[in-house]
This record gives sequence, structure tokens and C-alpha cells, in this order.
Amino acid sequence: MIFLDTDIFSYYFNANIKIKEKILEMINNDESICTTAVNVYEVLKGLKWRNNKNKETQFREFLEDIVIFTIDTDVINIASDLYSELRKTGKTIGDADILIAAIVIRNNGILVSNNTKHYDEIKQLKFQNWV
Repeated sequence: MIFLDTDIFSYYFNANIKIKEKILEMINNDESICTTAVNVYEVLKGLKWRNNKNKETQFREFLEDIVIFTIDTDVINIASDLYSELRKTGKTIGDADILIAAIVIRNNGILVSNNTKHYDEIKQLKFQNWV
């Protein structure tokens, strides 16, 4: 499963050809494209703040064709472990990114993001940068 991070949605909806082609390639190869509820929140809050109804409609239509994974008890346990491990080594990242990573780890997925500095320290996370 391929999990799209928030920045990948921005690239996609801002007509980044490389990202669009890669997503289409994954779909054509029967790869599951999905995201997390945290990513949906991040995208929607930005679109609503900018009052960008056109892109909000496009985003909602895109979401109809993918699975959105949510936070459950297992994810909370993984996230709290990740936070603890990072904090003990003096590294911190935002709670949203920790929750996203935990959801991807819990579901044995691969996170696609250009935010390498956010996720590099999470050794359990399978990660790709398509940008």
C-alpha cells in the first residue's frame, strides 16, 4: 500500500506532472493508493482556510477512490513508542507526522513524501520520495 502524505497532494493538485504520472503508474500496477485521516485533515484545513472550493471539490472526489486509514489503539501505541524513541535521542517531529508514520507502520505501507527531514529518523517507516 502506498500512503500519500499531505505534500504529495499539494504537488498532485498543483499539476506536478511527475507526481501525477507516478500515481497513475501505481494505479495501473494495481498498487493500493491510500492516505490517513491526519493527512485529510491537513489538506482540508488548508483548502478551507484559503477558501479554495474548486480544489476542495477535486480533493474530495479524489478521496472517493482511495482508502483513508484512521487512528486506533494500535496506532496510538506505535505513535507513543515512536515519540518516546525520538525524544530519547533528542529528536522531535510534530505529532501529526508521528501519527501519520504510526498509521503507515501499523498497516505495513509505504509513505510517499518530500518531507524527508520529518521522517528520516523513524527507522521502522518504509518511505519513498517521488519528488
